[in-house]
Amino acid sequence: MNRKDKKYRGTQCLNCETQLDVSEKFCHACGQLNSTKKLTIRDFIEEFFANFYAYDSRLRNSIVSIFTKPGVLAREFNEGKRHTYANPFRLFLSVSIILFITFNLTEGDPTAATDKAEKELTKEQLKEEQKQDSIAIEALTSGQTKNNLLKKYRNSKIEYSKDSIYTKKQLDSISLGYEYTLASFRNFYKKYPEKSEETALKELGFKNSFIHKSMYNKCKKLKTNNINSELIDYFYEKLPFFIFLSLPILTLIFWIVFYSNKINYTEHLVFSYTFFTFMFLCMILFNFIDLISTDVSNFIQGISFSFLFPIYFYKSLRNFYQQGRWITILKFILLNPLFFLFLGICVLVMMFLGILLF
Repeated sequence: MNRKDKKYRGTQCLNCETQLDVSEKFCHACGQLNSTKKLTIRDFIEEFFANFYAYDSRLRNSIVSIFTKPGVLAREFNEGKRHTYANPFRLFLSVSIILFITFNLTEGDPTAATDKAEKELTKEQLKEEQKQDSIAIEALTSGQTKNNLLKKYRNSKIEYSKDSIYTKKQLDSISLGYEYTLASFRNFYKKYPEKSEETALKELGFKNSFIHKSMYNKCKKLKTNNINSELIDYFYEKLPFFIFLSLPILTLIFWIVFYSNKINYTEHLVFSYTFFTFMFLCMILFNFIDLISTDVSNFIQGISFSFLFPIYFYKSLRNFYQQGRWITILKFILLNPLFFLFLGICVLVMMFLGILLF
C-alpha cells in the first residue's frame, strides 16, 4: 500500500500538529506528507531516492541554466521559483569546496624540484656556488656604490643566491628585494632552528618589532626559497575562500550601478553568487584539463578570460536586470573600473588576512 493513499491520511499533521483535511496530501504549514502509515523498509528507500532525485533535478536545472542562460537562474529564483533550482548560496558553497579539492589535485610537490636539483649538484658546482656567495657578501660589505657593485656583478658573474643568508645592511645596500629577505629568514631558521626570533632578528640586523617577528615566524612555514611562486600558489588555492568573503562587498557595485526600488541588496547578492558559481565551475574544468595538458589548459583560460567571460558577464547583466542593450553596455563599461577598485580593496584586505593565516 502506498503511504499517500487516502485511507492513511489524518486530520492533524504529525510534524507540526496543524489541523488538516483528509483531502490534503501534504501539510499546508510544513509540507510534510499527511500519512499515519508506519514506515517500512520499502517506504524508507522510496523516500530516500525521492528526496535525492528532487535535489539532483534542482542541481541539474541550476547547472544547465547557468551555462545556457546567463543571469536567468538568479532572476527566476528571486521571482519565486525556489523548487526549480538549487539554493544559489549552497550551490556556490558546494562548488567552492570542489574547486578547492581540484586545486589540491593539480598541485605538485613544491620541494621536489629543489631537492632534486640539490642532489644533482656536483662537488665542484657546490664549491663554485659557495665561492660566488662569499664574493657577493664581501662586495656587499665593502661600501661600494650601487652602480660600481652592479658593474662588478656583471663582470664577475656573481649570482646572489636565495639559498644564502643576508643581513639587513647587505640587503639594503644592493636592494635585492623582499624575496631575499624572506629567504634569509627561512635559511637562518633552517641553519639555527634552536635560536629564538629575537636572537635571529638581532643577528640579521632587523628591529625586534611585531612585523619582523611575524614575518620570521611565517617564513618558518615556507617549503622552498621560490617565494613568489609559493605565495602565488597559496593565494590561488585560497581564491574561493577569499572571493566568498569578498562577495558581500563586491555586490555593492551592482547595487550602486543598477540601483532600483524593485531589486534589494539580497537579490543582487543572488546574482553575484550565480555569476561566480559559473566562474568556479569553469575553473574546475580548467584544473581537470590541466591534469591532461597544462598548455591546453592555459590556452583555454586565455581565451575564456579574454572573450568568453566578458560576453557571459554582459549577457548575465542583460538577462537579470532586463534593461536595454545600450544602457546595459554603458553600465557594463562603468562596472569595470568600479569592479577593479572594489576588487583591489578586497584583495588588500584578503591578502592581509591571508598573511595572518599563512
